[in-house]
Amino acid sequence: MAGPEDQTGQVLERLLDRMHAAVLAGDIRDLATTAPELEAVLADFASLDDRALGERLRRKASRNATCLLAAARGLRAARRRVAEIQSARDGLQTYDGHGKRTDMPQGTGRLAQRF
Repeated sequence: MAGPEDQTGQVLERLLDRMHAAVLAGDIRDLATTAPELEAVLADFASLDDRALGERLRRKASRNATCLLAAARGLRAARRRVAEIQSARDGLQTYDGHGKRTDMPQGTGRLAQRF
């Protein structure tokens, strides 16, 4: 029969796996509900005598941290791209020969035909 520490370890593993799946799927809602659950279980988890379980938990936590950092980089890149698109919609910014920024207003939306 599994003791309370074994059960807590299994719950931790399931939560870490669930968190990983949520990050990969981009499921922010599930991630938001999993994090407090994980914190609550960790608060009750006083010590860990099972080295194998501890190593599995460490690997899963490290994997999740790597995924979360990559997701954060992706979000920052997406935000920059959206800002670039919005900036282009507002007009073009160029620099003259003296290094002064010049704003060129957006055109009428019609392209001149070349041929």
